Amino acid sequence: MSAISQFNASMLVSEQLNRLMINCAQELAQRAVKSCGEHYNFDSEEAIRLLGLMNIKVDRKMPEKKLKAPKEKAIKMAFPLPYNGECATDCCSALRQNQGLYTQCTSGAKKGGDYCKQCQMNADKNGGVPEYGTIKMRNAVGIFEYVDPKGRKPVAYTKLMKKYKVDQATVLEEAVKFGININAEHFLAPVDASKGRPKKEKVQAQREKGSKGRPKKAKKVLLLEGDDDDLFASLVADANSNVVVEPAKKRGKSDEEKAAEEAKKASEKAEKEVKRLAEKAEKEAKLAADKAEKEAKLAAEKFARELKKQKEEEEKLAKKIALELAKVEKEAKLAAEKAAKEAKKKPAAAAEPAAEDEEPDVVKKIEFEGKKYLKSKKTGVVYDYTEYVKNGEQVVIGKWNDSSNKIDFNKTSDEEEEEEYSM
Repeated sequence: MSAISQFNASMLVSEQLNRLMINCAQELAQRAVKSCGEHYNFDSEEAIRLLGLMNIKVDRKMPEKKLKAPKEKAIKMAFPLPYNGECATDCCSALRQNQGLYTQCTSGAKKGGDYCKQCQMNADKNGGVPEYGTIKMRNAVGIFEYVDPKGRKPVAYTKLMKKYKVDQATVLEEAVKFGININAEHFLAPVDASKGRPKKEKVQAQREKGSKGRPKKAKKVLLLEGDDDDLFASLVADANSNVVVEPAKKRGKSDEEKAAEEAKKASEKAEKEVKRLAEKAEKEAKLAADKAEKEAKLAAEKFARELKKQKEEEEKLAKKIALELAKVEKEAKLAAEKAAKEAKKKPAAAAEPAAEDEEPDVVKKIEFEGKKYLKSKKTGVVYDYTEYVKNGEQVVIGKWNDSSNKIDFNKTSDEEEEEEYSM
């Protein structure tokens, strides 16, 4: 989960829906108040401002931003792997020395070329061919028969295994991570040619040891006429009886046969190890897929629950707004009815202009000397703002003087008595 910003469609729809609901509610409330103002003869604009219906706001918590997932780092080989007889078409075609293994360069080739920037510079210095050759040159010969342009041969991989202190199983496990198939012959130690061919065992004839000391003289043998053939045959038989021939020893296996058997065993062992690792990787991949599927399912269920909860909250909010609007409309209607009833009860002096004009008296809220009053737009009569708001009574306290821009307050009974007394 690269860190990548995610597009939240549900949030966008929710914001648009909230904005639409607020606009509809505000317009409906204003229309209701204006309709009541026209019917009950009061200043609808003032009532809208007093009720706070000009700007309706809904406080809503925004969802927390998800943390960006850290970028996955490229996996590097724990130790070099040998040449596997394959050619990566998306990589540079030059060979790298790679501690004597002569493997393909892993950098990407330049656009329209065969080599990366560094290998191209190396090739330009060496007459168009990289110092260690190309992957095509290595593929043209056997895995162990390559010789670079300067006559150097690859190093046996068993030497690098000793250097990094790794065994065959560890190498195969590392190769599975990168999808590389390693030839089993890489795990065979090279034969030392300096020793030469083994000497052949000679078959020696053992003769029976005679008695010690000087040999005795042989007795003279009389030759009988006509017995030459028998005498020669008897001498040959006597000589053969004294010769003991040692049976030939059983010939052992040659180094080539032993190497072939070891290669076969190593190949079978490597095949079994690769099979085991493949089964292990397949099992781990299946477990990872099951886990990912389970997590995706849980995430989908959680998203559905959150979406349902959000929808329920929006429905509750819409109902609450509708109830508030109904309440406001009802209060406005009651206020208008009460204002109409009080208008009938106001003094005749204040009602006369309305009777003459036969039009409703429209009042406006004013401030004079830090106090609020209601002033008639037509007659200039000033009413007590507090009494009208609290009790709905239209108490006349004076009249507005346009020339002096102040209120001429009505005299109270106490003031009149004081004037009469002073007279």
